[in-house]
Amino acid sequence: MSAEKSVPYRPIQVLMMPDYRVDNPYQTLLAQSLESNGVQVHFPWGYRRVFPIFRAVNTSPQPFNVLHLHWLSPYTKGDRWLVKFVYSVKFLIDVIITRWIGVRVVWTVHNRISHDSKFPGLDLWTRRILAQLVDRIILHNHSTLDAIAQEYRFDITKAAVIPIGHYRNVYRPLIDEKLARDQLGLPLTGRIYLHQGMLRPYKGIEQLLKVWAENADILQGDTLLIIGKALNAAYGKQLTQLATGIKGVIIYPEFIEDDRMHIFFSAATIVVLPFKSILTSSSLVVAMSYSKPIIAPKLGEIQETLGVANSLLYEPNDEQGLLQAFKKSIYVNLEQLSQLVTQACDLLDWNKIGLEISKLYQATLSF
Repeated sequence: MSAEKSVPYRPIQVLMMPDYRVDNPYQTLLAQSLESNGVQVHFPWGYRRVFPIFRAVNTSPQPFNVLHLHWLSPYTKGDRWLVKFVYSVKFLIDVIITRWIGVRVVWTVHNRISHDSKFPGLDLWTRRILAQLVDRIILHNHSTLDAIAQEYRFDITKAAVIPIGHYRNVYRPLIDEKLARDQLGLPLTGRIYLHQGMLRPYKGIEQLLKVWAENADILQGDTLLIIGKALNAAYGKQLTQLATGIKGVIIYPEFIEDDRMHIFFSAATIVVLPFKSILTSSSLVVAMSYSKPIIAPKLGEIQETLGVANSLLYEPNDEQGLLQAFKKSIYVNLEQLSQLVTQACDLLDWNKIGLEISKLYQATLSF
C-alpha cells in the first residue's frame, strides 16, 4: 500500500493595487505584516493604460490568488463628468475580467468617497457596483460599518473590520522638546498645537485658523503649527494668506520628510485634527504613535481608535466644540492623557493585523 503524497505548501500570492508606498508607509507596513504570516505580497510594475489591473495580473510570471484593492482614484480619474464616467466603467470592467480569470478580489475602503470629489454621485455609484463585484470588504472601524454597508448597499456579512496599524517603527523617536523647538525656530515656552498631514479642505484647517484668531486671549503665549504638503499650490497659498497676521500661527505648506517628522512631534504639546468628515486617518495614527494628546471631533474612527484617551474630543456639530477642547487642554492632565494614548496605540499591532487579513484571504479562497 503506497503512502499518500503530501501536497507542497503554496503561500497565498497577493497583488496590491494601486502602489502608494512612496507617499504613505501604510502599504509597506501591511505587506511586511502579511509576509510575516506567510503571505507573499506583490505590487504592480510599470504603467498600463488599458485595463491596468487585468494586464498586471495577466502579464505577471507569478500567478496571483488575490487582488487587494485600496484607493480607487487612480482608476476613476477625470475632471469632467463624462471622462470620469468612462474611466469608472473601464475600471469596473477591469475588475470583472480579473475575477473571470479566477482571481479573488478584496477591497479595503479607506474613504467614503474620494476626498474633494467633484462628482460624489458618480463616485458613490462606482463604489456601489464595486461592492457587489468584490469577494470581501475591509473597513477600519466598527462605528461606520452599518452606515457604509447601507450606503454602498452590500450585505454586512461581506465585510470585516480590521484597523490600521501604528507607525511607531516608521519615524525616528522623539528627542528633547526644547532641542526640537530650537532646531525648528519655535518658541521655547507655551504650548504648541500641531496639525500634521496633507493639507486638504476636508480637514477643517480654515475653521481651525478662525477659532484661533478669534480667541487670542485664551491661547495667548501658545503656538499653532500647521505642517504638510498642500493639496495644490492654490490651496497652499490660500491657507498661507488666511494665516497671515494671526498671532501665534506658523504654517509650513510643504512635504515633511520622514527623517524630520520626529522633530515636529517632539516640539509639539498637543495634536489638533479638526476634520469636517473622516472615515480613516493616518494623521491620527501617526499622532498616536508618538503618544500625543489629540484634539479632534467625535467622529466614528477617531473615537473608536482613541478609546478612553478621548478627553479632548468634541461634538462635531457643536460650533463651540473646538474652542471648548482648546480650553480643556489648558488644564487637563496631559501626561496621563498621553499614557492613555500609548495604551490605545498598543492595540494597533501590525502582527495581529497581518494575521487577521491573512485569515480573511484564506477564507475568501476557500469560499
